[in-house]
Amino acid sequence: MTNLKEQIQSLAFFVIFLSVFSPSYALTKTILTNCNIIDGTGRPAARDMVITISENKISTIEKGPYKSIGETDREIIDLKGGYVLPGFWNNHSHLSDLLPDVNDILGKENTVSSTIRAGRNAMDAIKRGFTSLRSTGSRDYLDVYWGKAFKDGVFIGPTIYPAGNPIAAVGGHGIDDYAWPATIAINGPKEMRKAVREHVRMGVNWIKIMADELQDNEIIAAVQIAHQNNVKVVAHAAEEGAYRAIKAGVDCIEHGYDLSDRTLRLMAKKGTYYDPTIVCNLSAEYITEREEKIAELDLKYNQDVIDGRILVAYADERSPSRALKQRKILLRAQELGVKITVGADSNPLGEIGLLEIEQLVFSGMTEMQAIIAATKNSAEMSNVLETVGTIEEGKIADLIVLADNPLKHISNIRKLKMVLKNGKKVDISFPDQQTSFWKLYFKEFEKEEE
Repeated sequence: MTNLKEQIQSLAFFVIFLSVFSPSYALTKTILTNCNIIDGTGRPAARDMVITISENKISTIEKGPYKSIGETDREIIDLKGGYVLPGFWNNHSHLSDLLPDVNDILGKENTVSSTIRAGRNAMDAIKRGFTSLRSTGSRDYLDVYWGKAFKDGVFIGPTIYPAGNPIAAVGGHGIDDYAWPATIAINGPKEMRKAVREHVRMGVNWIKIMADELQDNEIIAAVQIAHQNNVKVVAHAAEEGAYRAIKAGVDCIEHGYDLSDRTLRLMAKKGTYYDPTIVCNLSAEYITEREEKIAELDLKYNQDVIDGRILVAYADERSPSRALKQRKILLRAQELGVKITVGADSNPLGEIGLLEIEQLVFSGMTEMQAIIAATKNSAEMSNVLETVGTIEEGKIADLIVLADNPLKHISNIRKLKMVLKNGKKVDISFPDQQTSFWKLYFKEFEKEEE
């Protein structure tokens, strides 16, 4: 029987082998005509536009209509008034997680099972419009390996900005937790430096730390080594841990429970991003609220997802008062100039990612602010705004097409007509990839309840 290290090495070899022998395809121009553009910058929607995509980039953006002269080297797609947006980001993703995990699947499954499910989850995300994922923790560097597979064209999936294994203090959040079998425990700045350097060697873009239980010198060590290597640091933190982490120079705060004005002002001053994960605070009452709002558009929702969220809410005793408090913190952060991003912290990444975008608006942000959070702010946070995140000439064509205007009702983000990744259309018709796991686990849970 192979050990865990050998499994990881085998996985890495598999990904590299496939990438070397992956096929290449001739590229042609793609013309998106008769469309409206919401470019992610905050500008009003541009009407009756034409987007030309050459190879994988946006070459021109012009006022329509498009006048064809019988070209044979291009595909002309009439979007019939559809709305083109930059591809969405989900900035708090755990590729192989399950939430809820009613049968302790994470504590039992092997690396192969987790690897397959991680890939399926990522591919589920892109079919729902999420062309980029920032990983905030993954066992066995699965986010690194899957990111390479997608980048090399072995599979069609989102761009992944990986963080590898989360890092926590001995006895801290995620340590000895079945849900986080690979969280790294450190004791002191020396061990933190070693852990960060190993992550950098493995190819991460981000370092994920659990800040609340870490000492100041441990957080400082993480930031110093990461930034020396052009890697950013994201901190899981509540008020006290968040304030210390921001002072130390972390780049983004996750969750940010109970953040005070003092901390929010410091975030605005230092340019620290805030990923509020509002969906983590949904009580059963707020889930009902969301279903009432989405019903206004006669949209169907995924019952498995709703059942899962309610189960999580009851298990964690999440109350309407807690949800309201975090909503107020979000709006105060927005008011003070803190840049907001979108992160769901739950699976399936696509469905829950859409739910998070909706929740930003249901919490009081405008539709435009929520779209900017899911596009421009997210790309800027990962230092890739020069290439993605907004619709501009010269940028990579990571785009989504919606049937209706999301500025009129945010849940129109669910009316997805098309996804383009690197200028190529993504098949969004394949069956759900991650919710199928939920169905299986719920069935097993029901058996135990009987």
